[in-house]
Amino acid sequence: MLAHRAELVKQIAMTLARFGCQHRIVAPGAIVRQCQVAQFKALGRSFVGAGRVYVCSAQTLVKRLDEMPDKPDIIVIDEAHHLTLESTWGRCVEAFPEAKLLPVTATPIRLDGKGLGLGAGGFADTMILGPTMRELIDQGFLSPYRIFAPPNALDLSGVRTRAGDYAKEQLAGAMDKPTITGDAVQHYHRLAAGKRAVAFCVSVDHAKHVAEEFRQAGVPAEFLDGTLDPAERQRIIERFEVGQTLVLSSCDIVSEGFDLPAIEVAILLRPTQSLALYLQQVGRALRVFPGKAEAIILDHVGAVATHGLPDEEREWSLDGVKRGRRQAANDNEPGVDRVMTCPKCYTIHLPAAECPTCGHVYPAKARKIEQADGELQELQAEQIEALRRQKRVMQGQAQTVEQLMAQGMSRPRAQKVLQAREAKQALIGDVLDAIEAVRAATGRGPYAALGVTLGDVRRMKPKELQALLGRARAMVPAEAAA
Repeated sequence: MLAHRAELVKQIAMTLARFGCQHRIVAPGAIVRQCQVAQFKALGRSFVGAGRVYVCSAQTLVKRLDEMPDKPDIIVIDEAHHLTLESTWGRCVEAFPEAKLLPVTATPIRLDGKGLGLGAGGFADTMILGPTMRELIDQGFLSPYRIFAPPNALDLSGVRTRAGDYAKEQLAGAMDKPTITGDAVQHYHRLAAGKRAVAFCVSVDHAKHVAEEFRQAGVPAEFLDGTLDPAERQRIIERFEVGQTLVLSSCDIVSEGFDLPAIEVAILLRPTQSLALYLQQVGRALRVFPGKAEAIILDHVGAVATHGLPDEEREWSLDGVKRGRRQAANDNEPGVDRVMTCPKCYTIHLPAAECPTCGHVYPAKARKIEQADGELQELQAEQIEALRRQKRVMQGQAQTVEQLMAQGMSRPRAQKVLQAREAKQALIGDVLDAIEAVRAATGRGPYAALGVTLGDVRRMKPKELQALLGRARAMVPAEAAA
């Protein structure tokens, strides 16, 4: 089993232990010891150290591929949207070509547009869809939610895009302002006081600042990031879980795959163009937990307006999305280069926030971003329905495969939608012909004969049209129809 963060390795190991499954852990020694201690505390014994099941940190395994005592029969990849040919996960998988793969993820989409399927940059040859978020909410496996969103989104027109998402350095400057952070604190007090919340921030400095603002307002808060000692990170999580800490501020660590059902509130302070990241962040608050009646989403950055409702039905594809070269935001900004050269190791690579070979992080020049004051307002049922209706209207207005794909559909799905439209139009034509035949045979119009108007016919679904067609044809004598 392959994961890429210490928290995920520990979560998988604990789940195996609860099932009584002996397992080994391929990770730094400190992580292994934390897993053993956690299992002793929870279960009275540790299940780490034996067996043929391995829980592996991808970053550790890739350095120890030659040291693995057993060749795996099956590899389960957690958060498998990271699994591409050039990735650390990909190198781990390619080392065991005879193993079967089971990649799992709640968000099978990548920000860089790369596909997860064979021939598209990934490894998967088929996709098996599980229940939707709405189905899981209705069945009680996820919490219902309330969303509070700004009436107007932030103006991020001057924020540059890097590697498909907003440049973190510029976002940190935009979001880490007293007015915005203060709003987060005020809205927490007004809408979620006393509940355990996670604030999703742009950078470590932003996360520290947000935690400090909450503490100054009398709310127990701590920040969590990957630079902290693993043992200290675990202590922070434990304090949060028991309610000693009420607000965690984080940069990336809590957003993906992090399983802490005690989270009741998600405070979104990081704008993102990534649908996957948005869903991962909101999903942290949707886990069911004793005493949690609902999750609260405080959307300070207009994420719902950008990506839609969390439980909106979405089309997923293994093919990836073809992305064009990003254009300059204004006449003074040059376009993004197609390749970059690392100044430290001289590797030439595609545009990215850091060098894939040596890890050098490219600096970004900050820009001033204006932000309007405002109060979050709860999305009411009619507003939620309006959002869904708007999406249906936009899809209905799209006339080509490319236009549907621009709205997030995969190519196969877009093709099926257009084919279904053509089939429905042909069916409507058959129904209208049958109605004319009924008029000619009986002298009655469609409403008098069948109880429908021509407008009703055009609004009907295919099954309804089929039933109406059968009724109309049954009213026309065979010789008249001939």
